[in-house]
Amino acid sequence: MTAFRRARYAAMRCLLRTIGRASDGVRMVFDHGLTSGTMLDYVYRNRAAGRYLIGPLLDRIFLSHPAWRVIRVRKANLERLLREAIAVQEQLGRNPAILDVASGPARYLLDVLAGGASAGTRAVCCDLDDRALDLGRRGAAERGLAGRVRFVKGDALSAEFLAGLQAAPNIAVTSGFYDWITDDEVVRRSMALLHDRLPGGGCLVFTNQSGHVDLEMVEEVFPDFRGRPLRMVTRPGERVNGWAEAAGFAILRTARDEAGHYSVTLAQKPSRR
Repeated sequence: MTAFRRARYAAMRCLLRTIGRASDGVRMVFDHGLTSGTMLDYVYRNRAAGRYLIGPLLDRIFLSHPAWRVIRVRKANLERLLREAIAVQEQLGRNPAILDVASGPARYLLDVLAGGASAGTRAVCCDLDDRALDLGRRGAAERGLAGRVRFVKGDALSAEFLAGLQAAPNIAVTSGFYDWITDDEVVRRSMALLHDRLPGGGCLVFTNQSGHVDLEMVEEVFPDFRGRPLRMVTRPGERVNGWAEAAGFAILRTARDEAGHYSVTLAQKPSRR
């Protein structure tokens, strides 16, 4: 990296951590991390807010960044493929039972359930972030979904935790989860765990990040959800789909944004014959 770029990023960090904090979104980035579920929930909501007269203006500029626009396209694609997964389970004569293994507040899932999913559809949302889980519980209550969605604290990468869940899922969801896992083997192991947890005919819906508008800038300027320097991984969608196939899934459909930065894939565990 050149000295000019280092100086540019240092100036951006200073500006964002001072004047930029008048924007609710910018302040949330530094308080919760760019990759936190709480931050993504705010981006999905897409309502500019802030302090003083300049705050809402700065926030609108922040929320209108191309990187956030494609994240909202990813949400729309995720919701569409979740509805398809629900329909697949209903065609098999099952009540859809969704497990979101690193959910955050799971706004996309709550929107699907509140937007016409059958009353028999249930969901368990897991995360390690208490703030995100509380936000999800409030969102479920506001939509009248408290009886259909449970938010529980748990490690998505723990086989013991997944095996100990009382409700057996037939749909598993991972959204934005694999983007910050830098070890490819951990992603493959996660897919294998979810394959083992699902019954034959069960569906996996997962997202993947293939590109970014300015990955170097966000890694140099923003923290991750743990408050550490942000590190994100971009992987070709075909490679990650191949990992799902190696775990035993069949790929049914993949949706992408026009820029090709994010993909959402619907896969199915073949039924035993």
